[in-house]
Amino acid sequence: MENSFVDTLLELGIITKQQLETAITCQWENGGKLEESLISLGYFNEDTLLSLLERKFGYYSLKLNAVKIDPEATRLVPSWLVRRFFIVPLRQSKTSLACVMMNPLDREAMSQLKKAVYHDILPFIAKKSDIEHLISEHYGPKMPEEIMVPQYEKTKVKVPSLLKKYTFESFITGKCNDLAYSVSFSAARGYSEELNPLFIYSDVGMGKTHLLVAIWNYIIEHGRQRQVFFTSSESFVTALKKALETHRLTEFKEQYNKADVLLIDDIGLIAGDEVAQQHFFHIFNDLYQNSKQIVVTSDRLPKELPTLSDRLKSRFEGGLIAKIDPPDLETRTSILKSKAKDINIAPELVSLIAREVSGNVRGLEGVLKEVIAYKKYKKEKLTKEIVEDILIKRSVIKPYT
Repeated sequence: MENSFVDTLLELGIITKQQLETAITCQWENGGKLEESLISLGYFNEDTLLSLLERKFGYYSLKLNAVKIDPEATRLVPSWLVRRFFIVPLRQSKTSLACVMMNPLDREAMSQLKKAVYHDILPFIAKKSDIEHLISEHYGPKMPEEIMVPQYEKTKVKVPSLLKKYTFESFITGKCNDLAYSVSFSAARGYSEELNPLFIYSDVGMGKTHLLVAIWNYIIEHGRQRQVFFTSSESFVTALKKALETHRLTEFKEQYNKADVLLIDDIGLIAGDEVAQQHFFHIFNDLYQNSKQIVVTSDRLPKELPTLSDRLKSRFEGGLIAKIDPPDLETRTSILKSKAKDINIAPELVSLIAREVSGNVRGLEGVLKEVIAYKKYKKEKLTKEIVEDILIKRSVIKPYT
């Protein structure tokens, strides 16, 4: 957080120096942003934060339920940055990017954002809860903390309910993703030198995290003699910082060195942290030299991650890179049929949605959920006009004139 912002909080008597010191200690112990610690400790609330940012610093607050997001803008900002700093890109031009965030005075957030996009930033503000909802809708739900730790138990492991659906059986394949599916399944079944490391990349919402969790689920179910470690890059960086602060780095590295399979979701945050890269590189080498399977996901190719070190780029490019492309019409139709198999939706309406929603899988699922909700709660017969209205509301198609 900018010193000027903290100074303003102190000058206005919103917080005391003692409260600030307590919040800083809380931040060090629990991670996250300083303003989150101040709010969680009850020193002020989100409404106070937004009001202060508006009145004192001139930022404009948005109601996100009416905001439409440009899919092209989401491709500019790495998903790890979106989740870590609660930043959602809204619109882009040749030189600028409009985005909504919790606190534009967060120096680290703005610095990382400018490094990633090379655009002038036009920030708006909103409540964290509203931004989280927007992130969940467009980037998918955050993986629960239960699996962001090693899973070494030889006995039956309880799979979090959110993750049970992410299996190889539930992954709909097509020309857009059949390579990524095949190599992920092979990696889950057993180590293969030609698949190590396995680097899966795609735009947001294409299914790369689905495949990573499917590997984890498969090993938990079928390969209990293999020790699997599933984590996000955010959890890796947070745990590393705590290990360095508490002088427990050896224990931290030992957790990873025990793994037969290491799964890292969204490598981007590690790429954005020089210290994390150094330690990850050594962990990577130890596992690789001992023939341990490494699988990572990313929304960019290694060479397109500007802050990724050359030696890590070389390691990833020396393995297998599997891209997931946007689903074609046939695959989109198959996805819709699979997800609507228990709901009676006319084939021509399924075809309409598949034909018009040509972006990522998550956008396809979002339209289908709204169609199903309309049918379930309004208890009216679905018609072409109703589906078209939903598509218009979501800016998928333009209103008829």
